[in-house]
Amino acid sequence: YQRRVHGVAARNAITCCGLYSDRVGLTAGGAREPRVVTFRGSYYQMKPEYKNIVRRNIYPVPSGGGIPVGVHLTPTLNETRGSQMIIGPGACLTFSREGYNFFDFRLRDILDSISNIGFWRFAFSNMNMAFAELYRDLNKRAFIAQAQRMVPSLKLEHTEKSFSGVMAQVFDKQGIPASDFIFERNCLGGTTLNVRNAPSPACTAAMAIAEDVVDLASTDFSWKSK
Repeated sequence: YQRRVHGVAARNAITCCGLYSDRVGLTAGGAREPRVVTFRGSYYQMKPEYKNIVRRNIYPVPSGGGIPVGVHLTPTLNETRGSQMIIGPGACLTFSREGYNFFDFRLRDILDSISNIGFWRFAFSNMNMAFAELYRDLNKRAFIAQAQRMVPSLKLEHTEKSFSGVMAQVFDKQGIPASDFIFERNCLGGTTLNVRNAPSPACTAAMAIAEDVVDLASTDFSWKSK
C-alpha cells in the first residue's frame, strides 16, 4: 500500500476537524491552545424482542459535571441502525484520539492529555465522576443500572452491545469545558479560519454553525454576495 498525498490550491481555507481540530489548526497558523481531549461514548441497545419496552426519548437531569449528558434512551430510525432503541452514552477518557475501544492506545495522544492543565483541573474537580465513568465503560451491569433508574423494568438480558463514538472536548485553563463554538480568525495572513471547538453532538449537526462560519468567512475573506 502506497499512501498518496494530493495538494489542493485555494485562496482561502476553513478547517473544522473534530478530534484533530487543535493539530490541524496549529498547522494552519493557529495557536497551540486550546487542545482537544477525547472521550468515548459507548452505547448498548435493546434486543429486537424488547425494544418496544420504551418508545420515546428518556433523559436524566444533567449531572452538572459539564461532560456527560448521562445515560439515556433514544429511539433511532436510520439506514445505519434501523428502528432501534439505544442506551447511552458513557463519557470515558480515551487513550487514543480514535479510541473507539477501551484498549486503543497511542502514546502521543496520552501525552497530549496528561500535559493539558485545563483537563487536570477538570479531572481533580470531578474525580468521582471520572472514576465512575471509567468503571461503567468496563462493566455492563453498572452501565445498565444507570438506565434502570429511569426504566425499572429494564433488565440486563434485554440489552446487547451496540457501538461507540468519540467526542472532542476542549477545556479552558481553569478546567471548565468549553460549551460554545471557538473560532480562530485571520490565520496565515488572513487566509484561514479555524473552527477550534464545536460542541458535540448537537452543534456538530446543526445548520447554525454553518451560518456562523459563513458569516465569519464572508467578513474575513471579503466575500461578496451575488
